[in-house]
Amino acid sequence: MIRRNPMPTLERLWESRTARERHVLLTLALLVGLLLAYGICWQPAQNGIVRLESELPSLRSELDRMHVIAGEIMAAHGRVGSAAVPEGERTRQLQLSLQELGQGKQKLEYRAEGQWTLEWREAPFSTMADWLDLVQHKWHMSVVEAHVERASRPGSVNARLVLRGAE
Repeated sequence: MIRRNPMPTLERLWESRTARERHVLLTLALLVGLLLAYGICWQPAQNGIVRLESELPSLRSELDRMHVIAGEIMAAHGRVGSAAVPEGERTRQLQLSLQELGQGKQKLEYRAEGQWTLEWREAPFSTMADWLDLVQHKWHMSVVEAHVERASRPGSVNARLVLRGAE
């Protein structure tokens, strides 16, 4: 079966039409094109916009409710943080965490008002950073004062830190 190119046939068909018929055909083709564009692009987009605008108020109220719940969780987290543990027990926990990292020789003291002083000597900086991350995540403690200087060994530091428990 030999396929013939339809273009010469369409050209002949177009050429056989009068100017008025060509104008009508072009107008109809334009109208069909506009209707297709409206049906395929514009209408679905408009419907989606209307649907999303109708969902927006409920989504905003859900977000507000989530913010309230998150605030309650954060407040509860603060209440059960370090305040629930006596300073002697927290000091023991901190000292054990230092020993687990091989840094038990570091000097840790409880000050007052929920603060601890920790003096690092010749400690690897990466170990100190890892320990501070652990303390922040596990007991919600933060560094309120820090003095850090390079030690004689590469990668080691001497530091004096003041930590405060969650309030």
